[in-house]
Amino acid sequence: MRNVAFLGAGAIASKVAPMLKQAGFTPYAVGSLSNAKEFASAYGFSKFYTNYEELVKDENIDLVYINTPHSLHYSHIKLCLQNAKNVLCEKSFTLNYKEAKELIELARAKNLLLAEGIWTRYMPYISMVKELIEQGFIGELVSIEANLAYNVKDIYRIQSLELGGGALLDVGVYTLNFALSFIQDEIKNIMATCKKMSSGVDESNGVILEFSKGTFAFLNSSVAMINDRKGTINGTKGYISVDNINNPTLIELYNQDRKCIKSLAVPNQINGFEYEFKACFEALEQGKIECDAMKHDEILKVMSLMDELRKIMGIKFIGE
Repeated sequence: MRNVAFLGAGAIASKVAPMLKQAGFTPYAVGSLSNAKEFASAYGFSKFYTNYEELVKDENIDLVYINTPHSLHYSHIKLCLQNAKNVLCEKSFTLNYKEAKELIELARAKNLLLAEGIWTRYMPYISMVKELIEQGFIGELVSIEANLAYNVKDIYRIQSLELGGGALLDVGVYTLNFALSFIQDEIKNIMATCKKMSSGVDESNGVILEFSKGTFAFLNSSVAMINDRKGTINGTKGYISVDNINNPTLIELYNQDRKCIKSLAVPNQINGFEYEFKACFEALEQGKIECDAMKHDEILKVMSLMDELRKIMGIKFIGE
């Protein structure tokens, strides 16, 4: 039960694939409309398919990893589930809450694993930070700040309103997940603004979340600049700094005098993608249809939040 298939063979697939064998998974099959044979040869996949319908009929596949554009996630997840395949789908899970809810209900009806590949949720740094908070080092949690940006606005997929482009679904989703990993509370108020590209997607955005118990999240994301990518968890006695919310290497704890009193290095990893795949196979071995690190309810919570943010910012994808 370690045969992995890739549905899609784009840029992110090329980053994920080298990890498989090192982490104990079998790169079994890849499906692509354009470069299936070349990708299979480059990364050691045993089989390749030039259409997705043939791929999902292969009975030897244990898990399908979907890495196509956001706008195709719904149809590709549905195709896999209808053919009795367990699925790990790249973020953002779907275009919107409605699509995500329907697919999760389908997975539950068919008793199949359905997980979102938001890799940071599965990384060990999440539990490391939670432990620092729970031990009371920073006192009462007051606010969280997160920044993430890459200058990738010239990529067609990022510009496209039809493909679910823009900063929010591509990089803003990480800032949201960072905040929601540590604030377990209902959202009371949402504020958001953005700068749009000519195509209508958001180029940069700013988000403020107010939670019921009084905590705040201040989140910034962009596909048009370079920033520090840092995350900060602020408390009444100190704060925790994470050097890169999208793949951290260092966690630092500061006291009330803003002096660093503890530095924690994140464990060595292959490339960081191994954690989500391990979580999926652990869930399968335990007879579960969701991963503990990113349960279905949490997927729906993030999708619903992004729907609300897009409504505030005036962004509607083609086809919605």
